[in-house]
Amino acid sequence: METTPSSRLYAIVLRLAALRPGAVPADHGDQSRAALFNLIEQGDHVLAAGLHDTNRRKPYTISLLQGGRRGGDGALHFAEGHTADWRFTLLCEPAFEALLRRYLLNRALPHVRIGAVSFAVVDAFASGRGHPESGHTTQLELHNRWNQPAEALPNRIRLDFCTPTAFNLGTDGATGRRRFASLPETRHIFSTLRKRWLELGGLAPGDEFDSWAAAHLTMETDGIRTHRVRVERASFEGFTGRLTFRAGSDRCWLPLAHLLADLTFWTGVGYQTTRGLGQVRRLPIPEVER
Repeated sequence: METTPSSRLYAIVLRLAALRPGAVPADHGDQSRAALFNLIEQGDHVLAAGLHDTNRRKPYTISLLQGGRRGGDGALHFAEGHTADWRFTLLCEPAFEALLRRYLLNRALPHVRIGAVSFAVVDAFASGRGHPESGHTTQLELHNRWNQPAEALPNRIRLDFCTPTAFNLGTDGATGRRRFASLPETRHIFSTLRKRWLELGGLAPGDEFDSWAAAHLTMETDGIRTHRVRVERASFEGFTGRLTFRAGSDRCWLPLAHLLADLTFWTGVGYQTTRGLGQVRRLPIPEVER
């Protein structure tokens, strides 16, 4: 692989405590996105407006709340003082610096409203030491981690798709409806990640890598389930579960495949990662399986 720019990627986890009892709906991606914009706006109004108005891919991802008590309606119910963790990633330094200046450096932690519940932010994690879902890295660090001969690398990659994941295949010319791929396909997964890496300024081959992944990475599934989700008045299905990819004898692009698997921690995979979908974690491969 060639060298790549050294832009910094951030994963931030805010620990929230409910200020009063209330419930957050199961599908609260839109409310979470509004809360993130509010945070950035308080640090840098111009930046928040630019992020909101741009038609390009958004330089952030948002996870749904982890905490509360899941009710029969799927909503998260909070009593006063109950806590939850809220994670988001920022893929452009100005956005992070706006939050850093406003909150994290001086510990003037804000209040956050998600849905009908107002939360106090009682802690913030950005280093990776205080919370495993937080941290920061650079593209160069990701590149250097896997800049090794393919023969020296593990031949398996395991990913856990934690929230429903789907791929937007564009609009059907006959019906005018959006088309989605709702089940895992090796080519969709690695092609999406390759393009994301390029958008971030990384260096990667073109369609030949996608063809290699489809032909030479065998996919094994574990616990794959489909879920119907609703975003922006559109309903579609996405999958969750674990996937293991095993490289065959042709390993020419295996270092890039490992890099892209690491990238999932920061970018997610697929459609509507800015609303909590497509959240993916790389899982370690036990030594006996390598």
